[in-house]
Amino acid sequence: MDPTIEELIKTLSELAEVLDSDGASRWSSWIRTAAQRLDKGDSSGVDYLLGAYGGVGSINDLILGQTTHNGTFAWKLGHVALNERFESLRNKTWQLAQHIRRSQHAGA
Repeated sequence: MDPTIEELIKTLSELAEVLDSDGASRWSSWIRTAAQRLDKGDSSGVDYLLGAYGGVGSINDLILGQTTHNGTFAWKLGHVALNERFESLRNKTWQLAQHIRRSQHAGA
């Protein structure tokens, strides 16, 4: 398997764990599906993954660590570090996926 795809799958696993840790199951499921496709050699996993980025309600709009207490908005303990980790993994995922997509089109 291509080392960049291996790195992407590893990063996707980390990203899914971060999402799960905050209860973002919709997005962790999306990320895990992309990773499974890539792990099976299905290159459509890249396009599926990149479909999570961009547009209203995309993974780019997600902010972790939010909650409510007695009906009032509040931040969870550690929300800054959580979002920094999330943003780092989200950006790395995007960059790796774009690199793979460009490589696929160059080889076509």
